[in-house]
Amino acid sequence: MTSIPRLSGYVPGKAAFSVSLVLKWLVGGLISIAAIWSITAVFTNNIWIEEWSPELRRNILEPGTVLREREEGWADSIVGRFGLIGSAEGEIDESPKVAIWGDSFVEAVNVADSAKMQRQLTELLRHDLGGVAVGIGERFASFADHRFRIPIYESALGGVRLHVLHLYSLEDTLPDLYRGARISLFLSEPDLHLEKYDNEYQEREAPVEPSRLRTNLSKLHLQFFLYLRTRLASIARFEELRFAPGVYRKETPEGLHRAWNRLLEPEWASEEAPEKAWNFLLDEIRSSTQLPILIVYSPATPALEHGQVILKNSEKSLATRFGELCEEKKIGFISLEESFLHFWNETGRFPKGFQNSRPWEGHFNDDGHRLVAEAIHSWILENRHVVYPD
Repeated sequence: MTSIPRLSGYVPGKAAFSVSLVLKWLVGGLISIAAIWSITAVFTNNIWIEEWSPELRRNILEPGTVLREREEGWADSIVGRFGLIGSAEGEIDESPKVAIWGDSFVEAVNVADSAKMQRQLTELLRHDLGGVAVGIGERFASFADHRFRIPIYESALGGVRLHVLHLYSLEDTLPDLYRGARISLFLSEPDLHLEKYDNEYQEREAPVEPSRLRTNLSKLHLQFFLYLRTRLASIARFEELRFAPGVYRKETPEGLHRAWNRLLEPEWASEEAPEKAWNFLLDEIRSSTQLPILIVYSPATPALEHGQVILKNSEKSLATRFGELCEEKKIGFISLEESFLHFWNETGRFPKGFQNSRPWEGHFNDDGHRLVAEAIHSWILENRHVVYPD
């Protein structure tokens, strides 16, 4: 009987062990990927996708998508027509409308749609005057940006009766600040003027084809691949390598120290009101529309610092003068300082902050949005002959 020759170095048991090890690695890898996918799909922010809007002549968030916020607050927001966040189906087609403008405070992805100020204001209006409120909020938008946005949105939306401009800090009304605006700069040299410009956050004024990779990863909730790619690219560019001894401190651009730090600077309260700049800016805002305008000022107080509650608003005197100038320009103005303080005294809670953030910092929580909506509603009732002349 002829024996079958054995391959040199071949060990049956060792080969089986190698195959088993490979299978274990494959199964383990698949389980790890599934675990990462599950965690990121639930516990991380998702990817935002934009598309071109011919009516608004800009790129907007894709209608019908859901925005998931997990870093500050815990909420899902639905994108509606014109890329507007938090408006119920069909509301944008209704009339009359109150348009609420602002930055990420009005964008409000930190709270559920039902808690957003525009939805709460809509509920209040439906009990008496009728109409709906829509929120036009964009992170990094500046107060000066509204000058260019208002005419376009007013025409596209139709039926707008009132423009409400949310103002978190008077710092946003001053020229020559950090270039964090979307589409404009408020400059003082050679003289006061507004200037359109491009920055990393500004959508180009031409159709931009969205990244196919971003779109597909967004639909599959695989955003962790984008995070990994960004991280690897950073390492490849040696961005975080350092050889100096000591503790590393990441420097933050000066302009990113936004309004919530102003209350810690006593000299801010003693500055003279920049009336020339304010007159110019308010005239520009006023010229953007023939409709009524209301500015809602929401100060940083009450706040916490070193365990102490800060109730004094360092911008108070400036806010008073700014409100007087608004009145001279036939622009409505309300300050929520007293409303916020009253709410604190009654409940011991802050209008900002979430369970996964500091109790007073960041964006409005449900209470903050309700207080803003109630203030706007009260002003409309007192000025119904202006907002609803017919």
